[in-house]
Amino acid sequence: MSGPLQCAGMPIRGVVFDLDGTLFVSFRPREGAVEVVSELRRRGMRLAFLTNNSTYSVRNLHRALNGMGIVAAMDEVLTSSYVTARWLLETRGEVGVLPIGEAGLVEELVRAGHRVVGEEEAEAVVVGLDRELTYSKLMRACRAIWRGALFVATNRDRYLPTEHGPVPGAGAVVAAIEAVTGRNPIVVGKPEPLMLDRALRRMGLDRSEVVVVGDNPETDAEMALRAGVPSVIVWRDPDPRWEARGVRYSRDLRAALKLILEGNVDE
Repeated sequence: MSGPLQCAGMPIRGVVFDLDGTLFVSFRPREGAVEVVSELRRRGMRLAFLTNNSTYSVRNLHRALNGMGIVAAMDEVLTSSYVTARWLLETRGEVGVLPIGEAGLVEELVRAGHRVVGEEEAEAVVVGLDRELTYSKLMRACRAIWRGALFVATNRDRYLPTEHGPVPGAGAVVAAIEAVTGRNPIVVGKPEPLMLDRALRRMGLDRSEVVVVGDNPETDAEMALRAGVPSVIVWRDPDPRWEARGVRYSRDLRAALKLILEGNVDE
């Protein structure tokens, strides 16, 4: 196909992919993932790979993607842990952080220049998915917030897709702290558009030039809608409530590729 792909008369030059549940599940690529990414590259499309899963650092996720055969450059990959750490640096400077999360979140906070501290020194409590969450961790987070620490959530995902079905996501941890403290967090990840806008700057594209492909309408499609970007949801049965808002559904990644190449993503 020659010339730029078209979407409602505008050239589509980039695709923003969700990862968990969309391109892979439990580090196993979904059917068609490798070939669809390869075909988009062959056609000159710019790509970005976004995930709300805060347990990943950019470096370990980059290694994992390429190990699965999904070719990605380091600067094409964004995680909620990375974007949260950078947002905190850009808005508050280097601060003392009490992280409620796993190694990927801690790695990104430290790489951004923040200090990991205890509850009494914490200027911010940053909450992500923590599969070793304890009552003691919840207690320290709540005490720090009561003392005036900024409450930041990497995301509010209710669940995380796995090969054995959905499991509780970061949103469960955030909700527990929110319920106890009565404080609302600042949310950085999807469906907020912060991660998308950072990806677009790296891609050198405008919102009018990309399409979002994901598996969760609550995060992927909602982010796209807030940004005025078309979206395609894969691996799910169509939901008339989201279709009424302009979200397209596709049975799998190959069918989504066909929609994108035909410019039928926002009809």
